[in-house]
Amino acid sequence: MLKSPLLMGGKMIKLETLEKRVKTVLTNHPEARDDDMKLYFIVCQECFYKTHHITEISFKEFIYNYRELGCPSFESVRRTRQKIQAKHPELGCSPEMRRKRSKCMAVYKKYAKDKEVLVSEC
Repeated sequence: MLKSPLLMGGKMIKLETLEKRVKTVLTNHPEARDDDMKLYFIVCQECFYKTHHITEISFKEFIYNYRELGCPSFESVRRTRQKIQAKHPELGCSPEMRRKRSKCMAVYKKYAKDKEVLVSEC
């Protein structure tokens, strides 16, 4: 198990808030505005660099040790992104992605009603 210099008594010392970190990533990496996986990757990469000075890590090692690496959960990052984009529309997704998400929402609503929609429509 990895040992973090930022862990004391089992609790994470928060050097910066998740909201600040996510906002910085959205500002500096516009491509992350359209893709939550890219956003999560960049946020986590910064977390484990700051806690362990690690720049490369295997997926398996990350999955098994994300808490020890100082990384937040995917859902926390997604909710934080949503909150920031509601407050700061300029950090929102591209118009193309907005159209795609609207189309997908319609497909999923149709699926929820009749269960016979192909996911490939999205």
